[in-house]
Amino acid sequence: MEESWFSSKLIFPQNKSLPTTFSASSMFSHVGCTHDEITFTKSVKLYPTPKQRQIFKKWQDCSRYVFNQTIDYIRSCVNFSPSWMDIKKDLLKQLPKWCGDVPFQIKSIAVREAHQAYWKAKGHPRFRSRKAPTQSCYIPKSAIFKDAGIYPTISGQGLRYSESLPETPLDSRLVYQYGELFLAVPHKITTHVAENQGRVVALDPGVRTFQSFYSEHLAGQIGYDDFGRIQRLCYHLDSLISRTSKATGKAKREMKRAQARIRKRIKNLIKEIHFKTARFLVDNFDVILLPTFESSQMVGKSTRKLRSKTVRAMLTWAHYQFKVRLKNKALELGKKVIDVCEAYTSKTVSWTGEIKNVGGSRVISSSGITLDRDLNGARGIFIRSLVDSPTLRSAIVNVC
Repeated sequence: MEESWFSSKLIFPQNKSLPTTFSASSMFSHVGCTHDEITFTKSVKLYPTPKQRQIFKKWQDCSRYVFNQTIDYIRSCVNFSPSWMDIKKDLLKQLPKWCGDVPFQIKSIAVREAHQAYWKAKGHPRFRSRKAPTQSCYIPKSAIFKDAGIYPTISGQGLRYSESLPETPLDSRLVYQYGELFLAVPHKITTHVAENQGRVVALDPGVRTFQSFYSEHLAGQIGYDDFGRIQRLCYHLDSLISRTSKATGKAKREMKRAQARIRKRIKNLIKEIHFKTARFLVDNFDVILLPTFESSQMVGKSTRKLRSKTVRAMLTWAHYQFKVRLKNKALELGKKVIDVCEAYTSKTVSWTGEIKNVGGSRVISSSGITLDRDLNGARGIFIRSLVDSPTLRSAIVNVC
């Protein structure tokens, strides 16, 4: 995690001769593991020419238009439910002329997506908005070429990729977000068979510190007091949104573009700490104990006891997205992530077992010992998991 915008602190045991709390070797076992093939999506940034950018925007506009027209078409059907194939045959003939040069598969799959969305939402789907920050459309795998681009006979040559495409891309999506174009390319990969050393770590997600972790031979904190940089960007974005509502014409358009740039910067900072933290954990540990951390329940206005400043920090850290990314990386490298309960681990002194009301304090003290509250929480989760030894043993044995 070198050369990162966030800080990381590692703590090693000073007295290695002390008896161990947990012996991984006593639970370690070799299990025959096989290579599994799974589907992963690779996001590749595109650098189109000005003409190609207009063409790609037209494809996304057409896909959104067909999607909304399909929803409206299904709503108009009384006492019968047509299949998406029947809708496609009728609807695509009625499209305006500007949709004529859009590839047929983009339009037909938009019909299928609308049909699926309608029944999934039980007859109350949402229309796609042209003002949504993210726009996308379907791109078949047969239209993707490493050297020529996407539908080269229609969009033309000269499309550049930020990195190489997978060898065998699957059906993909062309995504527009914050003024940039990406190609989300699913592809098959083979999971790694990692050597199981029984290394267990417990995490404690937080607001002041993004992640605190504790294991038998290593502890530390990632992103300690680093939210200030993101917070300043959020305050600047708030000010810009306020001024945008009073602006008109060209000034308003420029301010909206500036908003998109700030949102993209915040998103990239969060993605960096997510991916680097996930990589560090799967490279150094075999079993990761991750609390559920129900953010959505903690920030509800009717029941919450948190200030709006804390709520914003908690949501901006995007702990659920981190959980998803960590589990995906663990699946790819043959590691194991276990969801555990963190109830009372922050209030409980991990070396005495007493419960203390720490309030907003950064540390917890007892018996002349003072420890960072987040590290105490991670240590409490680690010790608590040892009680449930069958679950932990099963996880260690089944790690490849």
